Amino acid sequence: MRLPTADRRLPNGSAHFIRQSAIGNRKSSAFTLIEMLTTVAVLIIVLGLMVSLARNVRNQSAQQLTRQLLRQLGVLMNEYADVNGRQLPPVTPIIEPGAFLQPEEPAIALLAKRNNEEFVRALRPELARLEARRADRGTPSVVGQLPVAAFDGVTLRDAWGSPIVFMPTQHRWIGMAPKNRQGETFFFFSAGPDRKYLSRDDNLYSYETVAPQ
Repeated sequence: MRLPTADRRLPNGSAHFIRQSAIGNRKSSAFTLIEMLTTVAVLIIVLGLMVSLARNVRNQSAQQLTRQLLRQLGVLMNEYADVNGRQLPPVTPIIEPGAFLQPEEPAIALLAKRNNEEFVRALRPELARLEARRADRGTPSVVGQLPVAAFDGVTLRDAWGSPIVFMPTQHRWIGMAPKNRQGETFFFFSAGPDRKYLSRDDNLYSYETVAPQ
C-alpha cells in the first residue's frame, strides 16, 4: 500500500514570483558589473591624465633648468672673451660654415661631445676666477651646484643628458643668434627633449633668454 505523498505543487503565482526574482537578481548582478567597468575606465582615464601632467611638469622643469644653464654659460663666455681680448676658445664645429649638405644626427652627436669637452677644457682654467668674480657680485654660480650627471668635470650636459654645444658663430641649420655690441654671434644650445641637434623646433638657445650685450 503506497503512502500518500505531500503535494509539492506551489500555490498559484509562486512559480512566476520565483522566476521574476531570479531575473531581477541577474539584472542586479549585470548592473553591478557595468558599474565596476565604468569605475575602472574612469580610474584609467584619471591615471592617464596624472601621468601626462607629471610628464609635462617634468619636461617644463627640465626646460627651465637647461635654459638657466644656457643663459649662465652665455654670460660666462662673454666674461671669458672680455679677459681674453675677445678671443673665443677654439672648438670643433659640429657643422662646417661652408657645408652644403647636412650631416647625419649620429655624426652630429659625436662632434657635439667633442665640442663640449673642448669648450669645458678651455673654460676650466678661467672658471674658478670668473666664478669668484661672480660670487663677489652676488651672482649665482654657473656650475657649482650642478649634479655629476650634468657636469662631471669633463662634459657639461643638459637636463636630458645631451652634451651642450658651443657655436662660435650663427648657422642657418642650427640657430641664428643676434649680434652683440662687439658684432659677435656666439651662443650655446641644447638638443632639447628629442636629443636631436638638427631639429630646431625643440632646441634651446642661450640667446633666447639673454638680450644682446
